[in-house]
Amino acid sequence: MDKHTPQRVERDNAKFEEWRKQNPTKQFKDYFAEGVKPMIARGKMHASLGGNLIEGNHGDVGQGFLRTLIANGLKPDDACIDYGCGTLRLGVHVMKYLRPGAYWGMDVAEFLLEEGRALIGEDVLTDQRPNLRVISPEAVAEAAALKPAMVFSAKVLLHVHPDELGEYLQNIMTMIGTHGQAIIISKWNNGETLQYGGKGWAHGLPVMRDIVAAWGGQIVVLKEEAYRLEGFDTSVKHGTLHLAHQASPFAEERD
Repeated sequence: MDKHTPQRVERDNAKFEEWRKQNPTKQFKDYFAEGVKPMIARGKMHASLGGNLIEGNHGDVGQGFLRTLIANGLKPDDACIDYGCGTLRLGVHVMKYLRPGAYWGMDVAEFLLEEGRALIGEDVLTDQRPNLRVISPEAVAEAAALKPAMVFSAKVLLHVHPDELGEYLQNIMTMIGTHGQAIIISKWNNGETLQYGGKGWAHGLPVMRDIVAAWGGQIVVLKEEAYRLEGFDTSVKHGTLHLAHQASPFAEERD
């Protein structure tokens, strides 16, 4: 259950607007990163970032997600992009499954990648040779040149500001091109976008489909269930979305 309320969202948005006045050249993703950095540094418990996870230990949790990727076609020799890799909670399992050097992790700030490196340890870094990049147009182009078989993005979409949704989906479509597929695990809404937290949105599926269609792609819902937003007395969807270019063989399989 989410403990947010419309009143809390309004207060959080006011804080962001004040921050934006002081940082006019930065984006919400920078605001998000600045907010989690001190939390990680203090070792505060977090659902998905850092070494003090709310549920499970770093290095143990996330194996079930790897099985989801394998079930959707990920193979050991594939190049795979973890878009929004955080501190490698999921990435450590994926890189161990793939051949050395085939895993690419991307996120909005270098300190997240550094924390991930520290958590997985030198042995894994040496053996698996993960490629870790701060998200940028250059990094997206570099990843796209690999022609990755799969891009995945877990619990990232819900933290993407509506103003940056187009960039997020465009980057994913650029990386998969006409040859790959993308798996997104998140919340969404079948109607309009609903903001349920200062840093949380259930984006409207129709809006996302329009953005992806503009890049020649399609979105298919692979799995969904109702997710109750307690403070808002409503439900949204939580589950798995599949993205592919309409010319991709993966799109044909999902029709």
